[in-house]
Amino acid sequence: MTVTSANHTNKLVYFEPTVNTLPQALEYPHFYTPIPLAQQAAEHLQERLRNQLPFLTKEAKGRMLGVLVVQAKDGKLGYIAAYSGELQPPLEKLPFVPPVHQLPKGKDFPEMASINAISAALKTLLDSAEYANAQEQLQKVTTEVALAIKTAKLAAKQAKKDRDKKRKAAALLPDSEQSVLLEELNRQGAIAGMDLRRFTRSQNQRLEKAKQEAQYFDEKVKQLKALRKAKSAALQDAIFAEFVFTNALGETKDVKSVFLDVGVEVPPAGAGECAAPKLFQYAFKNNLKPLALAEFWWGASPNSEIRVHGNYYPACKGKCKPILAHMLKGTPVKPNPLLTNFGADKTLEILFEDENLVVVNKPSGMLSVPGKHIKDSVKSRIQDRYPKATGPLIVHRLDQDTSGVMVVALTKEAHKALQLQFLERTIRKTYMALLEKAILATEGKIELPLILDINNRPMQKVSYEYGKSALTYFKVVQKTSSKTLIKLHPITGRSHQLRVHCAHKLGLQAPILGDNLYGTPASRLCLHAQQITFKHPTTQKEMVIDTEVPFTINT
Repeated sequence: MTVTSANHTNKLVYFEPTVNTLPQALEYPHFYTPIPLAQQAAEHLQERLRNQLPFLTKEAKGRMLGVLVVQAKDGKLGYIAAYSGELQPPLEKLPFVPPVHQLPKGKDFPEMASINAISAALKTLLDSAEYANAQEQLQKVTTEVALAIKTAKLAAKQAKKDRDKKRKAAALLPDSEQSVLLEELNRQGAIAGMDLRRFTRSQNQRLEKAKQEAQYFDEKVKQLKALRKAKSAALQDAIFAEFVFTNALGETKDVKSVFLDVGVEVPPAGAGECAAPKLFQYAFKNNLKPLALAEFWWGASPNSEIRVHGNYYPACKGKCKPILAHMLKGTPVKPNPLLTNFGADKTLEILFEDENLVVVNKPSGMLSVPGKHIKDSVKSRIQDRYPKATGPLIVHRLDQDTSGVMVVALTKEAHKALQLQFLERTIRKTYMALLEKAILATEGKIELPLILDINNRPMQKVSYEYGKSALTYFKVVQKTSSKTLIKLHPITGRSHQLRVHCAHKLGLQAPILGDNLYGTPASRLCLHAQQITFKHPTTQKEMVIDTEVPFTINT
């Protein structure tokens, strides 16, 4: 690529690409591999980052950056660049495009100052000795009153028992004496009842007074919180109204409206601050025609998501998908490749079958169960082949891109028995995987808790705080200087467990070859469920079923 001009005023860097044909449509932004044209622009930006902003790779946390190749009105080609997140002055040495909306800060942000003042007043109140004393006194009085009333009731109960004994003993007395004694006992009982009620009332009045004193402060706290909430909501709505996105048709829509269109009332934090929306906003506002997008991670990998320095990643879904759905109206975009049924022309091989269950060899690209847009799946094909089958059928699943052994129940009873084996983790599964690089370890275990990445469904991430435990044992089978053939034994069955455990920096740090979510896309994901061992649900005989691995280390 030959760079002919760098214009810092309008952020556009002109260049002469080495490709001759321009794309007719943008790649689908949430699942794609950057085309050579976009990669050339990205590589030029990366070279400038290395030369002019070398400190970025030394920071504790990396960031997502992006380039958008565009065509100006005069036909010249160039690219614009952006980084995700708020404005960062140290990065402005390079001509990055501006934010969609720059949030004011400090003295230029009086609304926030007002909210901060309320928060300060609230903190002062909560930290005050008066508030603490009122709370302590309430707690003390509550305990003392409860104990006093309980003690008084126990005493009254014992006194009643004593009077009842005397009543029984009165039966042995002459009638005249008996009458006098019973009358006296009744009088004592009435007086005791009134005394208990008076005492209980006085204690409750004491408690109510303590409550009122504490409530005075609680009401002030409640009022300050309500005022802060109202001001925060008003400020948030005002910010949302300023966060306006433009598209090629000249249509504008604020961020709240964009997310309301997809049923989300409050946009997620940071919506609109990713690289992609910034790039398209600048392009449309400056009459630049978008041609190709590329986003890449630069710097240290995070401890949660899988992000590798220099690797390309699609635009996120949670924050960017609703925004880009609006922004790309009027711009040619290729269809979502995930809506293609990659298993349509593939055969579902039967490895074992009887009246209770069937074991299949699922090909890569076929869904385990019907999806929202694609109905063809292992389940639908089993239903067609075994129309008399009962129950849920599917006992466990494989990712669409994963091939290999799957057990399907044909009766409700078989499903229940097999499902119990999975829950008790008595079923043993063996996977074969081809990693995209050589690893040093020969065998071991990986324990990384996993949780759904809500901004990038269906991707998973590591979270020691909120994630579910996930354990995988591994053993290297064969290794070259550039690849590793590995055997994997998952003990748990978390979504994407093997893919994340292989790719994550705290795992093997070696993505599975062809992993289009956590590594580098290829013709297929080289992950295969090679063997499964379980007890037959009826005969209780141990079943060991395996299949050939459809790839080798030379793949």
